Amino acid sequence: MKNYKSVIFDLDGTLTDSKEGIIDSLDFSLKHFGVDLERKVLGRYIGEPLYKIYRDVLKTDDKEKIDLAIRLYRENFEIEGMFKNRVYDGVESLLSELKLSGKDIFLATIKPTKFATQILKHFSLIEYFKYVLGTEMDGKNSSKEELIGLIIEKFKLKKDEVIMVGDRKSDYDGAKYNGIDSIIVSYGYIEDNEKMLIEPTFFVNGIFELKKILLGGNNG
Repeated sequence: MKNYKSVIFDLDGTLTDSKEGIIDSLDFSLKHFGVDLERKVLGRYIGEPLYKIYRDVLKTDDKEKIDLAIRLYRENFEIEGMFKNRVYDGVESLLSELKLSGKDIFLATIKPTKFATQILKHFSLIEYFKYVLGTEMDGKNSSKEELIGLIIEKFKLKKDEVIMVGDRKSDYDGAKYNGIDSIIVSYGYIEDNEKMLIEPTFFVNGIFELKKILLGGNNG
């Protein structure tokens, strides 16, 4: 099995179960516009850039309207939604073992870097990461293609030694676009129809399988 020297993780649905807080904040912002969607429907948007979500849900390209929706979402998320969240069982142990084994660990998330960093600090996970990169507050770098590419470029990573770990098609697409391997975890937010559209290097069902791939003979 290939020895990956660098691992890029997604956040939501991969390291933490953040569904409740995200859906609450989406619901809060949409109610301002008189839109009331089932939580199950809103959950399908987790992992998508906010601009795309509001363009689709509000059926508009009106930048002012979309920007207002994003501002309302972020205000609610920062105050209430951010910590309606939990770390998946086994994640901290995995990160600790990866770091002890000498691997560089990165985070690429469509969440703003500010929020992602606060969440990692809150759960005492920040120490495991060499670099955390998220979307900028003005919407720049809002795709996994951009985020992964920026990390590879900034740290001059060799593509055959890097792997992306995520839970949505966007994670797979970002890895494929940048020419690196990918792992998609089934315990996150991926939809069944998405699974049929992607061919990651690995599909895994849990942290133990993830550990086996990333640590090879180094895990117990």
